[in-house]
Amino acid sequence: MKKKRSESIRTQLLGPLLILLVLQAAIIAGTVLFGGVSTKLKKNEINILTENTNNTKQGFEKETIHHWVMMLNNSGFMSDEINEILKKEKQEPEAISADYDLNRLIVDKIMEKSIEMLHLSNATGVFLVLNGPAAVKSPAEMRAGFYIRNSNPGGYINDNSSLLMERGLPSLAEKYNIPLDSFWELGFLDAGAKGTADFYQKPLAAAFKNRGEKKDTMRYAYLSSPFRLSPKDMQIITYSVPIILEDGTVVGVYGLEMTVNQLEQILGQEQVSGSFNECWFLGIREKGTNTIVPVAQSGYLYNQYFNESARIDYKDNLKENISSLKSLEGTKWYASVSKLETPGTEGLYGEHEWVIAGMARQKDLLSFYNALRRMLLSSMLVPLIFSLLGAYIIGKIVTEPIRRLVEELRNKSGSKSLSLERVHVKEIDELTETIEMLNRDVDRASFKMSGILEHANVLVGVFEYEEEKNRVFCSRSLYEMLGWEKIKEPYCYIKIEQFLPLLNQAFGEIELKGDRILKRLEGPEGIKWIEIILDESKKGTVLGICTDVTINVEEKEKLERERNLDLLTEIYNRRAFREKAEAAIEGIGDEVAAVIMWDLDNLKYINDTYGHDEGDRYIVLFANCLKKFLEKGGIISRYSGDEFVVLIKGSEKEEIRRTVRDFMKHLRVFTLKMESGYQFPIRVSGGLSWYPDDARDFDALFNYADFAMYMVKHSVKGVVKEFDISEFKHNSYMLTGSEELNRMLDKKEVRFAFQPIATREGIIYGYELLMRPEFSNIKGISEVLNLTRAQAKLPQMEILTWIAGLRAAKAEVEAGQLGKDEKLFINSIASVCLTKEGIKELEEHYGELLSRVVIELTEGEPASQTFMQCKKDMARQWGGLTAIDDFGTGYNSEAILLHMRPDIVKMDMSLIRRIHEDPNRQIILKNLMGFAEKNSIRVLAEGVETAEELEFLMSFGVDFFQGYYIARPQMEIRPLDPYIVKKMQEFSGKA
Repeated sequence: MKKKRSESIRTQLLGPLLILLVLQAAIIAGTVLFGGVSTKLKKNEINILTENTNNTKQGFEKETIHHWVMMLNNSGFMSDEINEILKKEKQEPEAISADYDLNRLIVDKIMEKSIEMLHLSNATGVFLVLNGPAAVKSPAEMRAGFYIRNSNPGGYINDNSSLLMERGLPSLAEKYNIPLDSFWELGFLDAGAKGTADFYQKPLAAAFKNRGEKKDTMRYAYLSSPFRLSPKDMQIITYSVPIILEDGTVVGVYGLEMTVNQLEQILGQEQVSGSFNECWFLGIREKGTNTIVPVAQSGYLYNQYFNESARIDYKDNLKENISSLKSLEGTKWYASVSKLETPGTEGLYGEHEWVIAGMARQKDLLSFYNALRRMLLSSMLVPLIFSLLGAYIIGKIVTEPIRRLVEELRNKSGSKSLSLERVHVKEIDELTETIEMLNRDVDRASFKMSGILEHANVLVGVFEYEEEKNRVFCSRSLYEMLGWEKIKEPYCYIKIEQFLPLLNQAFGEIELKGDRILKRLEGPEGIKWIEIILDESKKGTVLGICTDVTINVEEKEKLERERNLDLLTEIYNRRAFREKAEAAIEGIGDEVAAVIMWDLDNLKYINDTYGHDEGDRYIVLFANCLKKFLEKGGIISRYSGDEFVVLIKGSEKEEIRRTVRDFMKHLRVFTLKMESGYQFPIRVSGGLSWYPDDARDFDALFNYADFAMYMVKHSVKGVVKEFDISEFKHNSYMLTGSEELNRMLDKKEVRFAFQPIATREGIIYGYELLMRPEFSNIKGISEVLNLTRAQAKLPQMEILTWIAGLRAAKAEVEAGQLGKDEKLFINSIASVCLTKEGIKELEEHYGELLSRVVIELTEGEPASQTFMQCKKDMARQWGGLTAIDDFGTGYNSEAILLHMRPDIVKMDMSLIRRIHEDPNRQIILKNLMGFAEKNSIRVLAEGVETAEELEFLMSFGVDFFQGYYIARPQMEIRPLDPYIVKKMQEFSGKA
């Protein structure tokens, strides 16, 4: 039989395809010949980035540099203010370098206008540094001044609630109602971390060196690099100028601050939105280089590509008039870099300059250009379609042999020695031979790849589950990973009924469903975690990839531990403790449990005296001691800065009490050893609540233990106190009322009632101003004072009483209800005296009322001779009077009467009650009246509630009367009842 001659596919397809390809080449050539628009379009799109960068730069300069320059140009008032103070104090400018009192006057004078300037600017801070000492006992190198930071830049708040003082005198912070920051310091130290003092040292040194004049102030302006005012503070930059007096003396530096976060906000507001994604950053570049150190940035793309870049290097593309760079992962970018104009700093402070850079990915910036190119290229699709159509029609003739070849390949898939039939078409027969060769090459490559993976210690096992063919492809590495028998070949095929038992033997009952399965294996080498990734995209086939992820799982467990532990003490944090404690409480059966709150008593003293590093050591030492509770199955946690909490279970209360007592003895062994050699003992107070006797839920138990600890902290300290429900009901306001009290003291607003004090003839002598706070958790003024005393805020309560009381009295004067001669009796806390600033404020706002004031010394606090003399001096200075309140109770006894010699003594209502029937009370009254007559002291009876008491007191010669019988306290002043006036006149006539 004659052998059939093989025919070439090329012979069958060459003619038609040749004609089609000629047409295609003609169309492409025409497109190219008529091109040229794309090049111009590319330049236009690059210019857009440059224009947007220039616009963003101009807007940013307007909101920052130009705004600062305008503000600092108007700071010339400071030199005038300082000259005025020097003239007033008869001092020379040189005195600033040594006289801290003079520095305090200057700082006080400039601070108010500086605060106003801060509110009107976008700056986040303002500062003044004088070339002189901060305080009398401050270090020699510490300079005076202030540094105030605004947490609400651009917004004006009258009460300065958004301000914090970073540097400066506490007295000035109190004067302007500015709280001290946690990083606060008294003044400015020249020595410190590198670069933290440059913001005032450099302009000061430049002004000294060049002997500038007042008009040259902006010439020495200095824009700082980013730094931190304190090690844990946020990053900031400053713009500062020296303060030069008229005679050329340089006395300090004045400037504005802006945080890096604020710079990023302004940069984000000023950026220009284009037709592509852009990002921006502000940075510092060394002159003559192409390296920028980023300072602030805007745009999500920057955070995605450059967030971890400490420096950005770029290249200038002179041909395209743009710069180019690459991000860390290789993305190509265009960048337009523009220098900021910073007046007054050229050539004085080194070779650095500030720049703004706008960046866009090249694929985004040239998106339209690339789209146009794709459109041009798509024009080639038309001839290509013709070519494909022709190829399809022509190729249909010769595809049948190829289809048969494919069918044969499918049936013989998986065979290691592949042998195919020939179809007598030259190219297809050559393809057949090539496939057979490739099959052999794949076998060899598979073997090599398995060897490479094995030697590279990359353990990846693969299987392919083919249900229709009832077979599973398995790699040798899968056998090794799952501990099956070893095979010699790189892979093998096994039946499904053989594969599934092996899989279940390794993982237990498992279904090949889903896309990801994680299994835990235990073997001779320890615990192993295997992740199986399944691909079911091909119907009837499951492709599985097994990977050893033991390292990843262990790392995740490590992160989970770090999430649950306090980083300093390595015990549970608040969140983790709450979860563990709630779970433990739910699982308690017949046992009892205790929640114990601990508070380190001396932590604040150690932090203030020895520094926070020593305080951290103190915290860690106590946390290690707490671990003794772990021996009893307890759960321990650091709940806040100096507060710890323990949950411990036991069969009975006495067992837990014994554990707590043993722990307190255990603490005595441990001390914090200081560098000086002093050993600081651990001192801790605790509060304990019981489950289930006190409560059954965690929140209640925690609050009760916290209350018990709070009561210990404000009593004996150093012990553990169990929760007492009766004490809680009586004193719970000590916890719940703190916020209300602080709000009242901060706002200095409270209502006052007026209770008349009458003479013997029924004429109003004056009014006692009685505070009437409106609280939901505090009942009565006694609880208010107890809570104020517990929180050490008696000075704030004293100034509140004076300011709010006189404000209420002034309102009654303006309403025409208060006469010109009536006295104003104001209760004054015996252990507190007004500051000079407080007295000055009263004199400025209520000077016309101070001569009518009667200062009542309350009985709730012991008074020293110093405080009594202070109040007598106040009354004498104003032309007012002094009085002893509630004589016969508290601390107001005969001793204070002898020491103070008041103008008026008020007998407490406990002595007045039914005095007409009690001989003992009458003896006390008789003795008091005799002493008062000899010492020119007038007596006021307080708490008169019946006509009989009033008549008897008048018969003894008492001068003034106050009580419910005369008149009750009223929020508005009203005249006395005519009936009462008539009765008083009758009794006075009889007496």
